[in-house]
Amino acid sequence: MSVRKILSGVAMAMLSGGCLAADAASSCSPVLSEVDVKDGLKVRAVHAVQADCGLPVQSLNRMTTELNRAVKGGRLSGAQTVSLARAANVILAAVQAQSGRTGRRTDTAFAHIEPIIERLAGQIRAQPDADLVAEARKWAVRYEDLLRRSSISRSSDPREVRIVEALERFDLDGASQLLIKLLAEKQGTVHAFAARCYEAGEIELLRFAPQNALPYLEKAYALQPEDIDIATAFSDTLLEQREFERAEPIYRTLLSRYDVLAQEKPGAYQPQIARTLDKLGSLYVGLKRPREAETAYLRALEIYWVLARQNRVAYGPAVAEILDNLGVLYRDTQRLKDAADAYREALDIDRALAYRDAATYKPDMATTLNDLGILYAATQRMSDAEQAYREALDIQQALVRGNPAAYRPALARTLNNLGNLYSAMQQLPEAEHAYTEALTIRQQLARESPALYRADLARTLTNLGALYRATQRPEEAQQAYQDALQIYRALALETATSYQPDEARTLNNLGVLFSRSGHPREAEDAYRHALDLYRTLSREDPVAYRQDEARTLGNLGTLLSQTQRPGEAGQARRDAARLLDTPGAP
Repeated sequence: MSVRKILSGVAMAMLSGGCLAADAASSCSPVLSEVDVKDGLKVRAVHAVQADCGLPVQSLNRMTTELNRAVKGGRLSGAQTVSLARAANVILAAVQAQSGRTGRRTDTAFAHIEPIIERLAGQIRAQPDADLVAEARKWAVRYEDLLRRSSISRSSDPREVRIVEALERFDLDGASQLLIKLLAEKQGTVHAFAARCYEAGEIELLRFAPQNALPYLEKAYALQPEDIDIATAFSDTLLEQREFERAEPIYRTLLSRYDVLAQEKPGAYQPQIARTLDKLGSLYVGLKRPREAETAYLRALEIYWVLARQNRVAYGPAVAEILDNLGVLYRDTQRLKDAADAYREALDIDRALAYRDAATYKPDMATTLNDLGILYAATQRMSDAEQAYREALDIQQALVRGNPAAYRPALARTLNNLGNLYSAMQQLPEAEHAYTEALTIRQQLARESPALYRADLARTLTNLGALYRATQRPEEAQQAYQDALQIYRALALETATSYQPDEARTLNNLGVLFSRSGHPREAEDAYRHALDLYRTLSREDPVAYRQDEARTLGNLGTLLSQTQRPGEAGQARRDAARLLDTPGAP
């Protein structure tokens, strides 16, 4: 998730009445360093943190030690560690802001918030590409909403007051226990019971336990389906848990309700309509219903454009987010020109936003430029692709100088893509230079976090192998291919379906290299190993892999013919032709 997507969600929360605690604490500088993470997380400056934020240094040091254990145990990359530091800072700022409002000691609150941040760190182990900063931002908004709702008196039971007090000191466990007791007694009206179920669900979400939250939210929704907050929390949690079919009718109901409300108060409810449409678009993408996804995104875009003309700062990020979503949708459905148009519009907005806030929006500019470069290359707009990649590189190189841990992966990706472009343009010295730079970075990343970056390293090695083969350097090509093959084989042992295609493709390329460099026995061995893999893959997905199997058979047939084995060569060619003639073959 990009920064602008996080910020557009934050803007929506603030415009709908929420007061984002994390932003209210702007006087408190980041507690954990977001740059110097090479040796793990560290408190920015102990005395400054104590003076600016009032946070207990001893507890901070203990938490940092525990987080570093999670970083080391999970072998987190530098980018992930930076993300964890930023996310922790968002939550710690919420603690400081809430303590400032209530006059409570921050060390009391910190005792309860420390395990919450440690659970957030655990999100990366469960989902390596999790956007922790986005999760922390949502956490801060959700906490504010829960405080607001729980402060509404629903009975004279003293436990109601104790729940609020527990939440104010971030004692989620204590608040949850009190709520569970109240729910077990089933006191009060249906409305009160539904509200308590909702609060119990929200607490589970604040504890980063969405599966535990769903039963509470489902019960609350069943009792009070007209409550917009309950319906939104339930459907959003279903969407995040990829339960698309269950979420769709709730979003549809919400949309109908917002349409009615917007007739009287368009300024208040048009943003909510757009946000719900955006979620529906994502839902339809998950359900593989691209036409409905496009319709939802386009309607959301139309609303956001109108809002952005009135307030570009508040709604510009939301417009860019929808354009990004459309770009991905069009790219994945092979509407490449439409995808390029969407990304170009997003880039124009990025530029305007970066003019006001370069630190926040320059990374988005680079990402969009990289995506545009890929699309331009795919549609043979080579000069435009080169220009996009070069501009992205200028931005990323500057970002890496300021924070290498956070931005090296993106820089390596753009360098690798630029190498692909130059290879396609037959500018091989320039391609080699780009690949070599990408390789250096990816080797470093793979050493630091092999689970995340070995596959990227193997792809760059494969690209270099092809380049060395094209420039008549067979020994270097062989070494690059074999290094890539070693990585793919190790990865295929862990996730066969994800990496066997890469292994098979590299074996086929190695076979071509051996064949052309006078090593027919090694070439045949590589082709036959590739065929074994492609046959397995074709049985599971013939449309995707039958053509690759046929191509490898054709290569094997050519080799067998060259080595005076005409009977076997003819059989290989007949098998390849039969595969291509099979109905459904690409």
